Formats: sequence, C-alpha cells, structure tokens
Amino acid sequence: MNLSKPVNPIRNYAVGSVITALILLGPVVTFLMVIAAQILIDLLTVGGTSALCAVAAGSIGLVLSRKFWRLSEVVDQAEPELVPGETSIAAVPM
Repeated sequence: MNLSKPVNPIRNYAVGSVITALILLGPVVTFLMVIAAQILIDLLTVGGTSALCAVAAGSIGLVLSRKFWRLSEVVDQAEPELVPGETSIAAVPM
C-alpha cells in the first residue's frame, strides 16, 4: 500500500453518502418493521390467536434466532504462554 498516493475524493464522497443514507433511512426501516410486526399480530388475532400469544411466539423466535445465529466469538488469551527451550520468531522491524 502506497501511503504517499492521494486518496480519490470520489471514494470519500461515496463512503460519506452511504453512511448518511444509512443514518437517514434507519428510522424508516425501523418504522416499517414495526408496521410489519403489527400486521402479523393482527393477522394472527383474526385467525383466532390472542395478541399476547403472538407476541410471546415472536419473542421466543427472537431469542432462538440470537442464540443460533450468533457470530463466533474470539476468546482472548490472558497472557502468552512461553515454551522453555524454543526461540520466538519475531516480525521484521520496519
């Protein structure tokens, strides 16, 4: 990577535009999700299920989806383990 080469300003504008769009559209997406959940609860209520049962089923689904779709977590080591009698290989200093 050449650090002396200037960064393309079009790339900076594109990244800024994407971030701005995500920030501005976040509340819209949240509102549409709430509306979709309300429609689903209404459909279940019309079908004969109580609203409390529909909300309970949704919360159980949320808990299960978070449990099974969790990204693998990296476990940090507290301290590096030193093996006696072996030398370490260090990175080349720049």
